[in-house]
Amino acid sequence: MDIVQRIFGFFNNQTVNNTNIIISDQYLNDLLKFQNNPSDVNQIVLSLYNLLTEEIGTVEKRVLPPEIEEKITFNNVIKYKLLIENNFSENGYYLDSAYESLDYDTPGRKKLFLSYINSLYLSVLGEYLKASTSSEKLEVIRGNSDNIITVVINKLLTKISNNSTGIEHISSESIEYNVIAIVCHAFVDCKVLENPNNK
Repeated sequence: MDIVQRIFGFFNNQTVNNTNIIISDQYLNDLLKFQNNPSDVNQIVLSLYNLLTEEIGTVEKRVLPPEIEEKITFNNVIKYKLLIENNFSENGYYLDSAYESLDYDTPGRKKLFLSYINSLYLSVLGEYLKASTSSEKLEVIRGNSDNIITVVINKLLTKISNNSTGIEHISSESIEYNVIAIVCHAFVDCKVLENPNNK
């Protein structure tokens, strides 16, 4: 089985359309029950980081992070709400540890990694804004927040499926679960969707 099908064929019954996972309610329920292997998180974060080809040199404005529930409500996240809350309580520590490992040898790699995820989000948002008849950015975000998260997840899964060096031994379930956890964590860190404190 090729790596693209292995990664995108999570749970062997997941619908895949042009290397995009079709997120169903059953799929989200399965993810909530998935038993993650914490050592996989480090390897997946490092693998995705290694796929980045150029540093994003943006100056990051520091804004007080909102409460998770406030951000979920502000962005009208429905489908991913439980995964975001679960990720924060269950996997936040493992992801923070993986990011610290990235920065250990070469400081700044965590910022680059999160900036890359933010750039994916901004690119996806740009496509939604371009296709929208509304001129209100926040209205477009609130109307498409779950879809925007799904597209960012699919872009990361596509990137990792195109080059799985160093993670071939990790199960497709773990790869997919951890990529989704990375995006949920990026939501909490205000790299995906909008920060209510920026109003």
